Amino acid sequence: MASSSARQSAKKKPFLSLLTDVPHLVVQLVRAEIELLKAELAAKLKAAGIGIGLFAISVSLVIFALLLLVFAAVFALALLVPLWAAALISAGAVLVLAVVVAGVGAAVISRAKSPKPNETIESIRADISVLRGEK
Repeated sequence: MASSSARQSAKKKPFLSLLTDVPHLVVQLVRAEIELLKAELAAKLKAAGIGIGLFAISVSLVIFALLLLVFAAVFALALLVPLWAAALISAGAVLVLAVVVAGVGAAVISRAKSPKPNETIESIRADISVLRGEK
């Protein structure tokens, strides 16, 4: 009888040690998921920030172009000389540059897609299904 109780205690010990490890492993899993979430959100927010910055530059260039157009109108009306033509050409060039920068900004934002952390959500769903014993 003594040998059978020794066998039972030997069989229970690894299981008990596994049970004591479960909270630690769950904490590690949660921390890893949080780190994944942070990394994924940081990457998406960085791309969105770059796109927003490029749009801000584009808006500044459009404002500058409008200012040049106002100067062109003033010069055209006040002087009636070819000076206004130079201002119109400058304003046109600034507008073209603004359109190019806006296009690049739109492309960057469209690549960023949604800020929703899809990879982290799928990883958490997989973890929950494993904990439930579904997989």
